[in-house]
Amino acid sequence: MMHRHDPTITVVARNGASLASAGLAFAAAAMLAACGIMPGATPSYVEPPQGIASAKVRVVNLHPDVYYADIALFDVPTCTTKASLGMTGGNSRDVERIEMLDDKPVSSATLERYVRAGEPLVMGPRAVFPTVTSIEVMNALLPEVQNGVRARQAGVCQMPSFTPKAGEQYEVELDLRPARCTVTPFHLVGAEGAVRREPVETQSTRISTHEFDLKCFR
Repeated sequence: MMHRHDPTITVVARNGASLASAGLAFAAAAMLAACGIMPGATPSYVEPPQGIASAKVRVVNLHPDVYYADIALFDVPTCTTKASLGMTGGNSRDVERIEMLDDKPVSSATLERYVRAGEPLVMGPRAVFPTVTSIEVMNALLPEVQNGVRARQAGVCQMPSFTPKAGEQYEVELDLRPARCTVTPFHLVGAEGAVRREPVETQSTRISTHEFDLKCFR
């Protein structure tokens, strides 16, 4: 099991995606570059230091074999990306586990992090792209291949804000499908050896994947 980090240590690329899977992800991103705003350089996420009130959050991609998602934290007032949390989906692997509740082993594509409690949290994908096959990569310039990948592109992800409570555990569920995306936080509660997922009070925000720039700066 992983233990709480020293505040000077940054969470960086521990998802351990192989070069091959990363190549497929970036190939898909390149195919979709004309369809949305792809993410630029962003600071890696730093977990809150010891002594700061915190909560645990897990990010779950419901369709990891079909979609990659670049997960980030956002700042609503300034409409900016605060930090990059990591990658989920495809063959991505994240080894950080912080002893969170679950009734079955979690996928290696999930992300688990400590976050500050008592502060609004906006978390979700700043970019989503479908996984692609090696054949699609080899034929990436063919119009029919590009059109096929675009047809699988997920919809715009609207990201809600919620405020985690100190010592509690949460799960942010990403439901990615063609022309559809939902980001839904749940409160995790242990109940007689099982885990109950309860609704969380949320507030709507202007933040959403590749359209968030337009929504924020109108």
